[in-house]
Amino acid sequence: MTDTLDAAAYTDTAIARDERRLIFANNWALFGPEHELASPGDYVAQSVNGWPIVVLRDRDGALRAFHNVCRHRAAALFDEGAGACKAKITCPYHGWSYELDGRLALAPRFGEKLDPEEMGLLALRVEVWRGCIFVCVDPDTPDLLTWLGSVPAFCAPYPETPAFTYRGAFTVEGKANWKTYCDNTVEGYHLPFVHERLSQAVEGASVEIRGHDDHRLVCFHVGYRGDGAELRGDSGLWFYRYPGFQAVIGPTGFKAERIEPVGAGALRSKSWAWYGDDLGEQETADAFAWAEAIVHEDLGICEAVQRNLEAGAYNTGKLSPAMEEHTAAFQALVRQDLAQS
Repeated sequence: MTDTLDAAAYTDTAIARDERRLIFANNWALFGPEHELASPGDYVAQSVNGWPIVVLRDRDGALRAFHNVCRHRAAALFDEGAGACKAKITCPYHGWSYELDGRLALAPRFGEKLDPEEMGLLALRVEVWRGCIFVCVDPDTPDLLTWLGSVPAFCAPYPETPAFTYRGAFTVEGKANWKTYCDNTVEGYHLPFVHERLSQAVEGASVEIRGHDDHRLVCFHVGYRGDGAELRGDSGLWFYRYPGFQAVIGPTGFKAERIEPVGAGALRSKSWAWYGDDLGEQETADAFAWAEAIVHEDLGICEAVQRNLEAGAYNTGKLSPAMEEHTAAFQALVRQDLAQS
């Protein structure tokens, strides 16, 4: 048996700050669908793991990612959301403007010439996989395909994202540490107790929960029955890629999820979903609502756990070697990455 992380790991603000620096900055993060940035000047601005980020398409059609921060006095260049910037990026505070490639274009009435490159926007790395944009803060993290490891091979039997129709996105926020949610995410122990409909839809003997890529990837190969087979096909793949990328893919659809901390005691889950045209409108609506319901079910039990972690009665527990192997491995990765400090 393995001991769990201490309760302080889920409640301490200093640990949360270290995780942002040593875990989330060093890994790729799902940003959103590429189709939202179809034309030059199109942009999406949002907070990702606490960093205000904007991704846009420049005049040459290339994707660019920047911290949504003016180099003058740190004002936000864009409000959160999507839009089109056909000319230059202009700061609403003092009028500094930037080209779509990030170079400084104008610092009005500044009184001294500034280097357009040196004072350009702070860039992040940006890459695309299966129609999804990913961003990364750390310049030394391996490229996206290398980071994804075995994920592309496991997804290869299923249709590419353009074969599906985009349904939309949903966001679920709650008062639980991101690790509480991920402890739950990587084990099937809770399935019959928390997810009644999903438990009935899954062929229990078919679930193969396995770790790959030094356990930074956990996959569930699933066979479905009943309404699960009707909405998800006969089989599918669920996977979690440490620390904050989760997805479900099958012959009838693809749902990608970003899991991100919001301080020590809260998290945000944002999901984007695509479905095949073979599903009717009612079936698609049901599948989308079911996907959101599963996140709410998981977060509900995690919030109850979080309240007890913060109450002070519990410090550590024991993990089942039969049912919580992947939770133990996840927690070992957290310990390992935090030890870098």
